[in-house]
Amino acid sequence: MVKISKFGGTSVGSAGNMQQVARIVENEGTRITVLSAMSGTTDALVKIGKLASEGASPTEIEAVIASLKEKYTTCIELLLKENRSDALEKMNATWRLILDEAASYKANDSERAIVAQGELLTSAIFTFYMNESGRKAVLLHAPDFMEIDADGKVKTALLKEKLAQLTADSGVFYITQGFICTNHEGRIDNLGRGGSDFSAALIGAAIAADEVQIWTDIDGMHNNDPRFVSNTYPIRQMSFDEAAELAYFGAKILHPATIQPCKELDIPVKLKNTMEPEAPGTTISSRTDNSKIFRAVAAKDGITVIRIYSLRMLMAYGFLRKVFEVFEKHRTPIDMITTSEVAVSLTVDNDSQLDKIVSELEKLGTIEIERDNSIVCIVGELDHSRGGLAAQLMNAVDRVPIKMISYGASHRSLALLVETKNKKEILQNLNDKLFCTTN
Repeated sequence: MVKISKFGGTSVGSAGNMQQVARIVENEGTRITVLSAMSGTTDALVKIGKLASEGASPTEIEAVIASLKEKYTTCIELLLKENRSDALEKMNATWRLILDEAASYKANDSERAIVAQGELLTSAIFTFYMNESGRKAVLLHAPDFMEIDADGKVKTALLKEKLAQLTADSGVFYITQGFICTNHEGRIDNLGRGGSDFSAALIGAAIAADEVQIWTDIDGMHNNDPRFVSNTYPIRQMSFDEAAELAYFGAKILHPATIQPCKELDIPVKLKNTMEPEAPGTTISSRTDNSKIFRAVAAKDGITVIRIYSLRMLMAYGFLRKVFEVFEKHRTPIDMITTSEVAVSLTVDNDSQLDKIVSELEKLGTIEIERDNSIVCIVGELDHSRGGLAAQLMNAVDRVPIKMISYGASHRSLALLVETKNKKEILQNLNDKLFCTTN
């Protein structure tokens, strides 16, 4: 069985954790292992990029590097003996590269190059350990095979071709980086925050793997967010569609883009706990579990509502097309949308282009903006022919003000928009009334 395993930052966050990951890779017989940067690294590198963009002094940047250096030096000294000097040399070369990029800062290019160093250094250290511990490992440079076009889409045909050449030896443990890639200009880039999951899925699809594993620090996908809600439980079996909905609407364990490449080839995705590898985790596949109507809940924060009021909507066609064209122009996806005769309300989770969007929408009508909202998504077998489902859901949230409702787009989900200050209450209410009782 050909397996792809991805390990997140916490999973490789210390020498002890890396040793655990090596044992898992060997026990699973993983063909390609995809690694994130050690926990905390990406945030620190993003900070360095921001300091560099603001013209900070080398001393300020070196102070951030110093904390990273301490973390990585400790890991190397505890993990390695024979390869320790090579790993320390690689580490110091990384800090020099970051300082050079910061000193000659170029918007976007330098920032992306700096952020990429976390994955590159972590994967190098782990490969040193794999070989030193008697496991034959080869380090692959992800930007050599993971390329995106001008629209940010991965060149999947090229990925498949290059990986076939690079991973021909089945007796080797291949190690590579998640998240990072090469863009259409030949410069280092990335697939976005959390993109290591997506990297693993793309690699799994490219080599027609039998299984893609996502290893984190919790036991699979839970029915609700255990950070905010008591009495949650892991879901052992989930369909691709259910998982995609939950990931998109805030389930932190999985990157939203991970599902599609695996769904297309019917490659099961397993969500596992690095610290408890024997735990069953969650298996995501084409199989659907119909034993419960309501399967899980997820919430996504940072939602901005845009309301457009215009009498030109009344008995008119083409109005919504004009609205959508504005968002397409500024590459901003829409999450939820509701309409009436003279108004349309929609939500976005990225407001970086909001001023430009509003400027153009004002030509169509009066605009209102509301921030600090969350989308709560309930996923399950929401058959539209079944009576009482909407009433059951509304009863579960009857004390929380609801600003928007999206229902009917699919048989899989219902989405509610609430103020973020009410998110914890609504999540707990849904858990108590939909999942802690028989449904």
